[in-house]
Amino acid sequence: MRPTLVFLSFSTLIFPVSAEITLFQNYSGSTFFDRWTFFSGADLKTPGNVLYISEQQNNDLKLAFLNEAGNAIIKVDNTTDGSADPNYGRASIKISSNDSIPLGSLIIMDAVHLPFGCSVWPAFWTSGQVWPDQGEIDMVENVNLQTANQYSLHTLQGCQHPQSLADPIETGQFISSDCFNQTNGNEGCVVRDPSNNSFGSAFAKNGGGVFATLWTSVGIKIWFFQRGSIPADIGTPSPNPSAWGTPSANYPASSCPMSQFFGAQTLIFNIQLCGQFAGGTYGPPCQGQCTDLIQHPENYNDAYFEIKYVNVFTGVEDNTNITPSSSSASGGSSSTSASGKTSSSSTGAPSQTSGSSSNAAMPNVYPSLELMALSMAITSTIGVLFSGAL
Repeated sequence: MRPTLVFLSFSTLIFPVSAEITLFQNYSGSTFFDRWTFFSGADLKTPGNVLYISEQQNNDLKLAFLNEAGNAIIKVDNTTDGSADPNYGRASIKISSNDSIPLGSLIIMDAVHLPFGCSVWPAFWTSGQVWPDQGEIDMVENVNLQTANQYSLHTLQGCQHPQSLADPIETGQFISSDCFNQTNGNEGCVVRDPSNNSFGSAFAKNGGGVFATLWTSVGIKIWFFQRGSIPADIGTPSPNPSAWGTPSANYPASSCPMSQFFGAQTLIFNIQLCGQFAGGTYGPPCQGQCTDLIQHPENYNDAYFEIKYVNVFTGVEDNTNITPSSSSASGGSSSTSASGKTSSSSTGAPSQTSGSSSNAAMPNVYPSLELMALSMAITSTIGVLFSGAL
């Protein structure tokens, strides 16, 4: 018989193989604060008008605790009258995770409330062990009575957010391109979220939402989802960023190589008061001078995080990168705010309580073995190109 050539479609021989993604760390419920270190004293790297308290001091002041819903509260002292002390520094919280986060990670933070108010400067961010050499990623940050969250990177010289784009790579408003920590007073490369419900009083009124940061070899992508628009998979053991659409902010590796500008990152929550950012941009509708408010506890009733959970997944790959047509990023528009950070309204401040409940998903491994086996089986048939007897 004549030999019969068997044609196999090239597409049938190539299968996407998922990375082995696992839940690296879950911060929620009664164990939320177990794996954090409390910074105490004045923060000389980011000068402001707070005195961060130690874990031991927090046992008395209760500025970091669980509320009745089992959510983590991180707040500024809103009970102490400092009017008798002209140099008063208000007590606040700064904590950093004990676990370092590697490249190939997905960070998901679900919050019900973010700190806001005149003179208030909150942030949820990451920093390398050596700053700025190993970079900084600001996932939640803004000041005073702003309504839209801002995202930014802070690095050594050379990392840029692209300006010339053939296709939109993000939904947010591009503010500044240079991530170098010595440009514009450490402004960073800033993208402003398009939603006025991503920060401030409107965030709380709308039930909060989720911030998700994907950090891989192809870049850094950050999404914000309002409470009613959170993807169904985001709180499960199997979050799938490739199905979440265009991110709010996107920093492609084509203009900021990840291995060059970032090392292992540490998670940080803190609430500063005044300082370079909140003080430097202070103005109407806030009244008087920024530092005039520090002595008055009632000004800080809304200066608190309420966090349902933080999940960190590792082993993540990103095959959905949108590559800009040009990496040119010289110049850039001027921002109305500058971070300066180195390494209106919900009513009432939260109250402390005992007891908790876990709000996050349990660990899971993404199964990719089935796809691998199928791909190998079909590939093995490629050697059988002829059938029948000659």
